[in-house]
Amino acid sequence: MKPKRDSKEGGYVLIGVLIMTALTLLVTSGMLDFSASNAKTRAIVTTQAENYYEVEETLNRVVAWLQTNSKYLITAFNSANFSSNFDLGSPSTGANEGQHFSVPTMVKMAGTNDSVLLSNNSFFGVSAFPPTEHIDTSVSFDAVNEFSSANLGPANARVILIWARESDGNYEPIFRIDVVTGNNPDRGVHSYSYVYSTLQGAGSGAGFYGQNFVSLQTPNNECTSYQYSGGSKGAPRSNCGIASDGAITTRAKINGSARSLIDPGITLHSPGGEVSGTTCEGSGCHGISLPAPQDWNTECAGSTLGDKVISSNQSLPAGCYTDVTINNNKTLTLNDYASPSDPTKRYYFRTLNYGGNNAELAIAAVPGSTDKVVLYVENVSANGNSHINGKKLVNGNSHPDQFEMYYTGANALTLNGNVNMSAVLYSPYAQVNVLGTFDYFGVLHALALDVGGTATLNEQEGVFSSTPPNDLTFKLKKTSQRYR
Repeated sequence: MKPKRDSKEGGYVLIGVLIMTALTLLVTSGMLDFSASNAKTRAIVTTQAENYYEVEETLNRVVAWLQTNSKYLITAFNSANFSSNFDLGSPSTGANEGQHFSVPTMVKMAGTNDSVLLSNNSFFGVSAFPPTEHIDTSVSFDAVNEFSSANLGPANARVILIWARESDGNYEPIFRIDVVTGNNPDRGVHSYSYVYSTLQGAGSGAGFYGQNFVSLQTPNNECTSYQYSGGSKGAPRSNCGIASDGAITTRAKINGSARSLIDPGITLHSPGGEVSGTTCEGSGCHGISLPAPQDWNTECAGSTLGDKVISSNQSLPAGCYTDVTINNNKTLTLNDYASPSDPTKRYYFRTLNYGGNNAELAIAAVPGSTDKVVLYVENVSANGNSHINGKKLVNGNSHPDQFEMYYTGANALTLNGNVNMSAVLYSPYAQVNVLGTFDYFGVLHALALDVGGTATLNEQEGVFSSTPPNDLTFKLKKTSQRYR
């Protein structure tokens, strides 16, 4: 007899099968969704990685384009052309910028509200850049067309001028480079970078030069510049130039530029070491050299006015003297003025001897005139030492460049005291030490220059004409990227 089957049991089995089937379908669906999501994620990551590399490639090509064409671009930023090419002002968005990624800039095309802009896609706006020419060959250059047609890689790029730093009357541009993939502001990768430039040239004027080295030992030894006019100097400015063929080390602020012919050649020590303007290290950073005057015996061979002892206040005519001694409390005034066409109006001292703490050498020149006293001296003696105290060299209200002194000795010369000194001093064969609590105004070029104490350096602007820069170098300073 067959056992009797319960119908409820069959129903339970069917329900179980249906449940297992549903679970299987659910798991399968989840696996398929996960697989699809994983594939989508991998695709997104791959796309973002590709976008990232595209942006990197284009960024590098843009920087390379700037450097390749630097000798064309520099003519827009030199002293002869800058003011006619550009207007400086407060930060604002240019009228020619696109809807997306607009950037306030402080430089605009002259006479307009258009930003200085180069792009290979109108997505960024309308390009604007002044016409230029090659600094060496004078071949004309259209930066707008050249940039838009350049092979800059797969991404879209824009170069926009946000600021230009003044340096010796010329300007160093600071650009922002934006690179994006595609034209959709909500998709892809956006990179923006800042590119700083440095002027390069055969030489640039520098008020203070030490051929072997320059050292500013303390934070007090600050370097500043001044413009002189009509017997007075204006407000302090930041065009003081420090240069050396060797190392420049400073614990003071240089309100201007520093240039060394070695790389690395500039060391900023804490506390206080700072350069407000440009720094340049390596070959070509300056073209300054020391003069090479002949020794006293050669200059004055067979024609001297002998020794002079200044025992009362008096003046001397220009000419060759052997030993000149200024007695204590007495003043020797030099008032014969030299000119390039009349070199006889120059003073040559074999020895300048200060005979007391209050002995003075004074310069009498009409302030702001073309009057210039030129003195060549082989030996300086004050109490047996080679030094000049500030109160012993009196230039009155004359401009510093109205007293030009060539120290042709080999012993280190020390300048010190607590009274200001004004001169243009050359010491081609000896180191000059600037010490004490005084301010040196003018120009000082020496075999080496060591500044200490609380002495300050103050350049008279315009004594040297800066050699026009002949190139720009570009450095990428900062890069930020984001996925859109």
